[in-house]
Amino acid sequence: MLSMALLLCTQICFGWGQNGHRITAQICYDNLSKKAKRQIDSILGDEFLTQVATWPDFIRSEKNWDFAKDWHHVTINPGQTAEEVLKASKSTDTIDNVLEAIEFMQSILRGDKTAIAKMEALMKKNGVTPLGGSTQATAIAFLVHFIGDVHQPMHVGKDGDFGGNSISVLFFNERTNLHSVWDEAIIQQEQLSFTEFAEFVNKHQFSHKQEWEEDKLTEWAMESVEYRDSIYATLYTSTDKSTGLPSLSYQYQHDYVTVVEARLGAGGYRAAQIFNSIYK
Repeated sequence: MLSMALLLCTQICFGWGQNGHRITAQICYDNLSKKAKRQIDSILGDEFLTQVATWPDFIRSEKNWDFAKDWHHVTINPGQTAEEVLKASKSTDTIDNVLEAIEFMQSILRGDKTAIAKMEALMKKNGVTPLGGSTQATAIAFLVHFIGDVHQPMHVGKDGDFGGNSISVLFFNERTNLHSVWDEAIIQQEQLSFTEFAEFVNKHQFSHKQEWEEDKLTEWAMESVEYRDSIYATLYTSTDKSTGLPSLSYQYQHDYVTVVEARLGAGGYRAAQIFNSIYK
């Protein structure tokens, strides 16, 4: 069963970590219309949105799903805009990045026959099985996951930065890398369950819900670019004397946990708004 498989996914985490994606999905689900909830619940069957939100990272361990690896991130270099990147990627026949993947999954869920046929052909060609045997369930899982990914600043990278994976840092004296700090460590440091964290975000970020819902997909990405640049600009504010590595601790947690909360909230509210518009 999918539920058992997801329990085994303890280390295969890329965008937000498991809790980050579950928080985004929980916020999304809490803000769905009654009709959207019924439709999503019906399509997913025995599974929950918070469970399937981590599935797109779990399947990255399966080589046959390699065709979807580039769907989790996007490269926007200094001086570029998300609009320019999206326009260039649309000039090819492939799905090249998370922005195009989000639009692709929306098309599938809106019943676009061309998009559905393209996705089913990709899965058949690569010998993979859709989530629960359903193209619609697969698109739901990918969509809520990818919306989470584009709100994680390290997933909107620039040439050569590898999303911060190659940048070693100390986080509360433990050696890790910058990407992992933003994937999981800041969230885990709060020592909350994903449902508790989602409740916390809903309480403190709900006032921004309407303005976030009005923003376009490309604006979501440019927000992450701004945060990405701020993260790099403050990386060496404090360094460890013995290693010379950036030392990220209580001050870093204090300064950036609110950014993480805002990105999770924005992702959850925007995902709900999209699902509500699909399942009217």
